[in-house]
Amino acid sequence: MNVMATVTEPGPDPLARVLRITEETFVAAGDSLSRGVDILRGTEGIFAKLDHSLGDETGAELGRLITLTYGNLGAIKGEFDAFLRHSEELRAAVRHVRLDVGELDRVVRTISNVSINARIQGNGLVPPRPQVNSFIERLASMASEAEGILQEVKEAMVGIGHDTDTMEKALQDLRQELMQQVLPALKGFAAIAQQVQNGRAEMTRMSGELAVRMKSIFGEVSKLITALQSGDSTRQRLERVREVKGAAFGAGEGMEALLVELARDLAIAARDEADSEIAISIAALDAVRQRAEQAMQAARHFYFSQIGSNGSDGTGGDADSLTDSLARVRHHLVSMRGRAETVRGRLDLILKHEATIRQIAQQVRLSGLNAVLICAKLGEEGRSLRELAQWLRTLTDESDEIVQRLQGNLAETRTCTRLAGQEGVDKLETALSGFISDAEALNRTMGGISSVVAEAAQGFDAAGRELPMRLGQAAQRLGDFRRALGDVTALVGTLALRRMLLGAAHLPLIEDSPEADLVARLRSRCTMQAERAIFDRVTGATVSAAAAAGQGAAVAEVPAAAVEAVPAEAAGDDLDDIFF
Repeated sequence: MNVMATVTEPGPDPLARVLRITEETFVAAGDSLSRGVDILRGTEGIFAKLDHSLGDETGAELGRLITLTYGNLGAIKGEFDAFLRHSEELRAAVRHVRLDVGELDRVVRTISNVSINARIQGNGLVPPRPQVNSFIERLASMASEAEGILQEVKEAMVGIGHDTDTMEKALQDLRQELMQQVLPALKGFAAIAQQVQNGRAEMTRMSGELAVRMKSIFGEVSKLITALQSGDSTRQRLERVREVKGAAFGAGEGMEALLVELARDLAIAARDEADSEIAISIAALDAVRQRAEQAMQAARHFYFSQIGSNGSDGTGGDADSLTDSLARVRHHLVSMRGRAETVRGRLDLILKHEATIRQIAQQVRLSGLNAVLICAKLGEEGRSLRELAQWLRTLTDESDEIVQRLQGNLAETRTCTRLAGQEGVDKLETALSGFISDAEALNRTMGGISSVVAEAAQGFDAAGRELPMRLGQAAQRLGDFRRALGDVTALVGTLALRRMLLGAAHLPLIEDSPEADLVARLRSRCTMQAERAIFDRVTGATVSAAAAAGQGAAVAEVPAAAVEAVPAEAAGDDLDDIFF
């Protein structure tokens, strides 16, 4: 038998592969697009987080914390300047005390010399004078006591000098740490925060634009998912072709010619419409994929650039360095506070001896007056002692002046020690603590923004890789299906050749005949108006009228592999919008 004669005979199904590919293609393409929709929905969550993190409330809080940080910066600078001033005043006051102690030491040594000269002069009196000897002994005792007290004062001054030198070294280290590390770090920290604040508006604007673009892409992908429903209609139309072709087997030559012509025209219509729709879908997928790639690339580039520009790359290291610097500052402050406490203790010792020295000086003054009286009684013999007594009175006047000056300088030193010690350290620590508290809140706010921006960059990076891939997979699947339509084209050619070998079609169909009933039943299986129109065009109005009549009569048995019996179609039903 001629090969063309076997086209309607049972054998390998020429539509089996394309039907299988149709089902696999549209399921896989639908899955890829569904995943694309999930990815786009994920970007909506990213934009929601960005909107929350970059909103006006966050901006107001960030602005408040930046203002506080700059305020703390000024407070720390002001407190440190005051601390420096009080430290310089403390060193000046200690220098004055040291000078006063040196002057007092000179006076006490001179009084000791006067005491020795008085003893020599008194030993030269013949006979010895008990009053003179008593005066000399008392003067020597007071000079010795003053020397002992003054020695303690000088030792205290040596300790104070050592303490102030240590405080000066700690102050220099503190100055270096604050000026070269802490204050620049604080200023940089505030500047980074201001940079984040300035970029917040741009990020908000860009996020809004990207959100609109993503929403548009989401809408287009959703439409493409709906368009994939055409795959089911294509499958049904090809099944109709297979049923009509199968019904032609075993039919008479005129009826076979009619059914082959129907199968050919149905196949052509199914192929052409599917090819047209798939071509549109592939073009739309390519366009959406390009737009998605551009949008994702823009989002990825923008948010990754924000990570680098807002200082978050170096913030961690700067924060660690600042923490270490603040720890060293606190160490220096603790050292200075301890030294200041030691200085204050030494000053208390000097102040205690200052009162004793003043009492001794007063007693020396009284002794000098007694010496003048004694010398007056001795007459010419007491002339040399009279000069010593006058010298002694001059020294006691000088001692009074020195002690009075020392008292004032000690009080000044004590005040400066308090300002440069406990009180100054407390104020500086309070300023630093205020910064630390506000800086932690600022760092949390900046960290929240940086975290969301980094998360957005990573999210768009992942989405930018997967979404175009998914869209590309869907387009590739549809391309495979489009190429598989070549099987339909081959079948159309075979049917056309077979139709050429057959004679005239069995037309017109006789109403209520088995042939008319068969064609009517095949027509009732059509789900699209375009298919029914092909039936009506090929068979004429006879089948349409038979279908409208409801086909209540029994229908002759059709050959095997033709069609399964189904309820007749209601006249005028349009099933184009039904998806199976």
